[in-house]
Amino acid sequence: AVVSTQSTGKYVGNMHGNEIRGRGLLMKLAYYLATQYNADSEVQRLVDSTIFHLIPSINPDGFNNAVPSCSGVTGRYTSDGTDMNRDFPNHWTIGTKMKFATETLLLMEHAKTITPVLGISFHDGALVTNYPWDGQPGLYTGQYAKSPDDDLFISLAKTYSYNHAAMYDVSQQCNGDSFADGITNGNKWYKVFNGMQDWNYVDNDCFEVTIELGCCKYPSDAQTTFSSVWSDNFNSVFAFTALAHQTVRGTVMTLDGTPLLGATISVEGIEKGVHVRHENGYYWRPLRSGVYTITATKTGYFPLIRRNVAVTAGETTVVNFILISRNQVLNHEKVDIYHPEKNFKPGEEDLL
Repeated sequence: AVVSTQSTGKYVGNMHGNEIRGRGLLMKLAYYLATQYNADSEVQRLVDSTIFHLIPSINPDGFNNAVPSCSGVTGRYTSDGTDMNRDFPNHWTIGTKMKFATETLLLMEHAKTITPVLGISFHDGALVTNYPWDGQPGLYTGQYAKSPDDDLFISLAKTYSYNHAAMYDVSQQCNGDSFADGITNGNKWYKVFNGMQDWNYVDNDCFEVTIELGCCKYPSDAQTTFSSVWSDNFNSVFAFTALAHQTVRGTVMTLDGTPLLGATISVEGIEKGVHVRHENGYYWRPLRSGVYTITATKTGYFPLIRRNVAVTAGETTVVNFILISRNQVLNHEKVDIYHPEKNFKPGEEDLL
């Protein structure tokens, strides 16, 4: 069970069945975490504080059909011919797509149940970390599509790239690519709608990036490739995972302790909020270091502001909210706005 001190990472590979490095990397990561738990105190600390959801292959049929090829497409698609990274709901348009691949539906259902804080989708065909937006109406491929959390996504992407053995080095990138710092905005690279990373960010409050692990999609010497992928990405994976703990987290409750599912946590100056999705009322909001004003809102309740919330590099800041029902006030019930809880001090919260 998730406890309030744990953050969740969702790492998936092999969305395109012929792009194999992520599959091997995640299997090796699972093995390493399991075998080193009792031998390495840092691994133990990370596993105790983090819930890892590792899916080495989300397109196993595609993988089974794939053949070694650096640039081919055999095995890219699901068994029904779907490109999974063009198969997620598009938040820019009204209406819901009526048909999804079975794999896409299962992955969306899974993502909705695990409240991930950070996510990675591993691909091949380049050496770069890609971040939202992948696509934005009115912009052409090659134009920068800035998300509300652009600064945070740049920080996440640089953390992965700078800790990689080669990704940050333009001279070691692929086919004439020239990604400064080894990162790219999705739409700036090439425009994609219905991709997984934008869907996770908008619909699931999961701050996800797409990692391209290598130039050749399915190398013929796969075993050698897997060994080098592990050593090249070892530091990146752990440095990125550590950022799942640089968050503001806490609960949103009523006065009687009922979790307020669906409540929104908003940060002043950032257009996108995150939501209480966990059944026990927990939320997680990754942020860069700084001082913030954070508001909790829920229809039928008075909003509550917390000012001067400090976020420190590598640390978690706990901010709990107790919201008061408007009906209680309208009915002239006596309510204690400053509930006797250690995280609430008069003068630090205000009703809007």
